[in-house]
Amino acid sequence: MMKTKTNQSWMKLAAVLVPVLFSIPLVLGFFGAAHPALDSFSHLRMHLAVFMALSATPALFFRLWREGIMAMVLALTALATVLTPPSGPSAEAAPTLQAQYKLLQLNLRYDNEQQADVFRLIGRESPDVIALQEVSDNWRPRLKTIEARYPYTFYCSNRSRIGGAAILSRRPFAMGSTPICVDSLVAIARIDFGGRSAIITSLHLDWPWPFAQDWNVEEVRPYFEKLEGPLIISGDFNAVPWSQTLKNITQYSKTRLAEGLRPSWLVNGTLAHAAKWVGLPLDHILVSDRIVAARVESLEPVGSDHLPLLLRFSITGVDDSNEPEQQTVMLQQ
Repeated sequence: MMKTKTNQSWMKLAAVLVPVLFSIPLVLGFFGAAHPALDSFSHLRMHLAVFMALSATPALFFRLWREGIMAMVLALTALATVLTPPSGPSAEAAPTLQAQYKLLQLNLRYDNEQQADVFRLIGRESPDVIALQEVSDNWRPRLKTIEARYPYTFYCSNRSRIGGAAILSRRPFAMGSTPICVDSLVAIARIDFGGRSAIITSLHLDWPWPFAQDWNVEEVRPYFEKLEGPLIISGDFNAVPWSQTLKNITQYSKTRLAEGLRPSWLVNGTLAHAAKWVGLPLDHILVSDRIVAARVESLEPVGSDHLPLLLRFSITGVDDSNEPEQQTVMLQQ
């Protein structure tokens, strides 16, 4: 009898302590503005909140009502911050009969063995612009095979063996502009969409702290702060929408997250099909105020550990010919 009571006491203690252990990194993740190390915890907020809620269930069975309910409330409150769309400038309604364009965003994965699936996807969706990351030496010869359809191409230098960022376009680069790379982090090009130009970027950030993600953001900051006009920032951010990293980039670039984003990263293989539901949302498309009717959908896996994203969008307004045309190479260090 004594042994049974002792076991029950240990189980009650565990029912209280386990949710507390999950709560520590969960709460620290809300203070990402203080230090990048804390922001790293925020990337697992969704999963930590779910695990905390589940781990609080035994406390209710043991009638530890206060402890169990408090843990549940904290977990659900944290989960609500994930499920609530980030605040930002509201999207302008697109005029009727406004031309619509498509942008395909994809981290190819440098060693992808299903390259044919990628090209089938491109052929089926026929996007106007393609933003790619991890364009390794293994990918370059294969991408040349579609240059007849996408004659306007721009590649950044490789980041070690994983490759660099690239932009492929069926539409020409805007007259007087020159695409640039910021280190190997981002490719920037101004593209002419039938008389209206928009800046398209392909971004690939490092992993969060203790890796170099916060340094990456500071490196691209002066470029994003000075770019003007319609802007689309597409890429593998290696950061979740509610992280300080995303908040900083949207603030610097005066953009907002396009609607309809879904979790896009998990792993290759069997679990890749579950990425839409349980994977981390690390791939994003940010748009400025003249990019309207912007809607993103995640597509089926094509051999990468990231899902492709397809952005449908329109561009409003008229390029101001009275102002000097902005060069994407205007920024000087």
